[in-house]
Amino acid sequence: MPYMLTVLRPTPHLVIFTAFLLTTANAEIDLRITRPAYDYTTTNRTLAVEGDVTSSDQGEIVVSIDTPAGVARLSSISPSVHTVTTDLGGVRQLQAVLIRPSVDRGKLIGPRRILLAISEDGPLLNEHELEVSANADAPQNPVVVRLPNITSARFVRIEMLEGWSPGRILIESIEFLGIDDQIIHPIVSSVSILLDRTSGKEAPFTIELLLSEGENEIFVTATRVFPQSAEKDVEEISVRFLSDLQSATLDERRLELSDGDRANISVPIDKLDSSVKKIQFIREPLHHVNPSEYQDNTRIAPGTLPLLVYRFEVLKRANFGVEATSSLSSQPPMLAVDGILEPPSTWMAGLVPLPIHLTVDLGEIHTLGQITVHANVVNHRSYGPQRGTVLVSNDGHDFREVLDVPEFSDGVTVIEVPAPVSCRYVRLLITESKQANNVQLNEVQFFDSLGLKISRFAAFNHLLLERPALLEFNYDRADLADAGVNRETDLRVFAWIPSTHQWQLAGGEVDPARQKVRLELNYISRFALFQAVPPTELEAQWSLNPFSPDGNGVADVTQLIIPSSRALGADKNELVVEIYDLHSKLVKTLINRSTVNSNSISIEWDGTDRTGRPVNIGPYIYQVRMGTKISNGVIVVAK
Repeated sequence: MPYMLTVLRPTPHLVIFTAFLLTTANAEIDLRITRPAYDYTTTNRTLAVEGDVTSSDQGEIVVSIDTPAGVARLSSISPSVHTVTTDLGGVRQLQAVLIRPSVDRGKLIGPRRILLAISEDGPLLNEHELEVSANADAPQNPVVVRLPNITSARFVRIEMLEGWSPGRILIESIEFLGIDDQIIHPIVSSVSILLDRTSGKEAPFTIELLLSEGENEIFVTATRVFPQSAEKDVEEISVRFLSDLQSATLDERRLELSDGDRANISVPIDKLDSSVKKIQFIREPLHHVNPSEYQDNTRIAPGTLPLLVYRFEVLKRANFGVEATSSLSSQPPMLAVDGILEPPSTWMAGLVPLPIHLTVDLGEIHTLGQITVHANVVNHRSYGPQRGTVLVSNDGHDFREVLDVPEFSDGVTVIEVPAPVSCRYVRLLITESKQANNVQLNEVQFFDSLGLKISRFAAFNHLLLERPALLEFNYDRADLADAGVNRETDLRVFAWIPSTHQWQLAGGEVDPARQKVRLELNYISRFALFQAVPPTELEAQWSLNPFSPDGNGVADVTQLIIPSSRALGADKNELVVEIYDLHSKLVKTLINRSTVNSNSISIEWDGTDRTGRPVNIGPYIYQVRMGTKISNGVIVVAK
């Protein structure tokens, strides 16, 4: 009898993994997802799925995963690709498959024979077994695999029957060639991985998926293919993806973000600057961390290693690069793609003969699915285009036509790209206008093949918050052993100071029973988990010292990081931070008797005095007072 097993795991969020075993209770296949460890919310579009399968024998097992928005890289699949199912976005006429095989140490590890199953809208039929030739230029150039005849298809499944190297098959990409010699970039809807069972009963696997906006329910299935059996094991992963922090619901004053593994952060999004769109989690491999960064640090227990290192990247909205054949000096072309839908943010072409064009640099290659054009309408009169053409390019020089737009709406025109096309540059060529030689556009928006808005971001590695965030790291016994930790209760969070190339103690509270370290702080940066030597006095460290607040955009502001007051045996003390000149004259008070509501805080100084005027170049004395604890030092203002 089939049965369903539900497992609840103690994690920061409610976690439910459901495993469906379709045979008896004594299942011979055991599928285990090791990452992500729980359901979570993220602004990282890429999801790394890691797991392993154990079985009572050495039979062949395939792990299949449905991919909500495709895969980040087909080459991320490990250990061996078995099947790739693709969606072309619509019925297309195909003449060939383009496969870029992987190469490892000069050895070709791509497929040698494949089996294609094709469908326009239903079950996959019309199977074709095809030979894939060796490619000396792989993976730079694809292998062209010709179909027996021109075939109509939307869904195509490619099964790897045989590889050029025994044991595994890896590929870089799969594309298709249309009858007009146009390259078609499909979306990968699911993949299957053939596990390597030669090294023992436990067989690991890895794949990086792309997430769709909102809730993503992802099913991972392990199936025995040889000897053939109906036995299978299924697990479900649930991940909520936000393409933009502002897309969170209005009642979420605090948003809990995670990587589904070791790091969680609760952020007060109602106080975030609207330009902050994402907070990305990047876990750094421990072997990539230079030991010189921490070996001589007197605040880190001698002989110990980091347990975890995470870099948090804050992404703020940035503008696309834009060019136009005509514009007014007061209304440059960048106003057409600045994210503001209403005038006066409007690009206006000069009164010049048509055609004119607007060329947008998306910053990187995207799969373009839709363009939305917002025309400026004044007193019910539209100043938008009447007719135009969309062209694309990858290098900004060679453009090719994608489609003709015979008629634009008066207000908003939604242009659907018939087949998703990969490009970096998009050119809107306007051949006719609704008002003679007068074109005014409020906004042009771009969306990918899955309907996600294409945006450009600028990355920052430090962000100050108006209200404290709660950072939480999870660890296990293996982490403690690997790091050489002998006092679990001394685990603390450290913040990285780039200017001094040192880890600064930030603090934290350890919960050994739940194996967590929690820290309230008013900034987001690069953090690590170490065994600390508890401080005996108040410490503070500047991110830049010296710094040069000359307005050139480099080192204009420095941050003073003050670790947890609780590490000193204090709790919620009043904090005073003051800057003095060398004659002991007060220059500026950065914080005056403010109650510390977070365990670790960061304070900015822009090099101005109490009146807001820039201070002179030279050394200054800073003083930090928290309760009865006092710390003094020198901060230098340079050119």
